[in-house]
Amino acid sequence: MKKNIRTVRKMTGGMGFDENMGSVNWKMVRRISSIGYRFMPKEKGVKFSKVELCGHKVLLSESGVPDDRNIIIYIHGGGFVSGAALSSKGYSSMLAKYSGQRVFSLDYSLSPEHKYPDAVNDCYAEYQEIRNRYPNAKISLVGESAGGNLCLALALKVEDKSSISAVIVHSPFVDFTGSLDRSEHEVDDFTVKEGCLTPLKAIYVGEADPKDPLISPLFGDYKDFPPTFITCDYNETLYADAKALYNKCEASGVEVHMVVMKGTFHAFATIGTGTPETMQILKENMNFIKSVL
Repeated sequence: MKKNIRTVRKMTGGMGFDENMGSVNWKMVRRISSIGYRFMPKEKGVKFSKVELCGHKVLLSESGVPDDRNIIIYIHGGGFVSGAALSSKGYSSMLAKYSGQRVFSLDYSLSPEHKYPDAVNDCYAEYQEIRNRYPNAKISLVGESAGGNLCLALALKVEDKSSISAVIVHSPFVDFTGSLDRSEHEVDDFTVKEGCLTPLKAIYVGEADPKDPLISPLFGDYKDFPPTFITCDYNETLYADAKALYNKCEASGVEVHMVVMKGTFHAFATIGTGTPETMQILKENMNFIKSVL
């Protein structure tokens, strides 16, 4: 894990999401980070193809003959300001290989050029198109950080929740109102710092109501919500978000499982096969999907 922490620090150049993110040239950051993601290890035997959905270039990952009972939709993170479907081959290939299912990595409009609800609407439109193409399959939603937020928002927005088999979120944003108590634990997070939440609210939420459940999923109605699996690091900024989501699901009668680790980092689970710990989580995630089908 320590080796991976050093790698993540090197890839980000020591830059995390912090109180200065409102003044960052995100177009430049996207170009730089897309180069780094090309070197992420990919699983052998996984076939990649570009698919256009609703005007966005989506990445389809397939390993062998896919199980048609279920499809995985993966929504990348990046603080709503960075990341891309075509840069997600590493983790997407792991999801495809260890699930035996088709994996669609979605693309969506990024901030600050696009504010809420553009990203949610993009993911919803792409979800509906996938549903139209595979009407007999159920869909699992997987995402980290901002992608975790969008997975939760998408599941809340979809009327027929029985069509979603599972929701798997790693270190998700769930609250933009500032209502969560983050003093319970010592925060030691070099990627998502607590100071970023105020400028991120301005960048992504804009003039919209931060209590809107599609912005802050913590305020959603979780009645009949799909089975949910949550991971986070105990010392990351968004531990409070993950714990609050777990409590919300449990109180609503949702089948929910949560893994909290120490000595890792924000959204560490997307390393997948990179460490024994994350390999185990990857397998648990895939078994979780299969168990609820």
